[in-house]
Amino acid sequence: MNSKWFAYGMTHEQADVNLLLFPFAGGCPSVFVQWKRLLCPKANVYPVLYPFREARRSEQLPDTVQQLAQSLAAENEAIFSGKYAIFAHCAGASVAYETILAAKQLYGTEPEWLIVSGAEPPEYSLESLRYLADASPAEFLNYLISGGFAEESVRDNPAFLSYYLPIISADFRMLFSYRMTAAPPLHCPIFRFRGDTDKVIDPAQLDAWQHYTEGTCTEQVFSGGHYYFTADPAPVCSSINRILEQGGEANG
Repeated sequence: MNSKWFAYGMTHEQADVNLLLFPFAGGCPSVFVQWKRLLCPKANVYPVLYPFREARRSEQLPDTVQQLAQSLAAENEAIFSGKYAIFAHCAGASVAYETILAAKQLYGTEPEWLIVSGAEPPEYSLESLRYLADASPAEFLNYLISGGFAEESVRDNPAFLSYYLPIISADFRMLFSYRMTAAPPLHCPIFRFRGDTDKVIDPAQLDAWQHYTEGTCTEQVFSGGHYYFTADPAPVCSSINRILEQGGEANG
């Protein structure tokens, strides 16, 4: 797939579904670079590349999540008009949800299944963090460090301050303005993945994902914190492979 929207992917002749991987706020598709060797060839792997990072660094991020999602769906008809599935982590789940709605409107399709990882439903997206919407770069950096999203050492890291902090800030500004689009429930299965020591999300809100589909909604818990899969992606890729092998029926 020759599209500016994807990077570090892999396609297979025997694949029967396109698997899109949506990164977290401030994230890049390179976080999924190891996945293509761990996922089975039943899926083409497409890590999503948002504007304003990596090969798209010169492009501005849209003002709203809906604009981002509409562009992604409209510019990739070959993906969204066929069989596709989604893994989306943290705030990436809200981007993925709006992309699904855009694809449904444009092509009449829904994903075969949706994995939401470390993610509260869109109705709660960044609800507890809206006080940061007008934060200065210094205040935002303090939040990232105190919340465990970045190490104290980044204060003295020129590469982080000049490259990554603006990306993270831009993503959060877009997400702070997000209000979910009202829509009927989907029909696909939803799988909820999370780390057992995740301190970022509220587990009590995760059951609300059931309201987003008329299909099944099941949970699988992994060892680790909010970014449980970044150090070792093998366990989560094994679970995705089971879902692929069982046609979306695996329940972890």
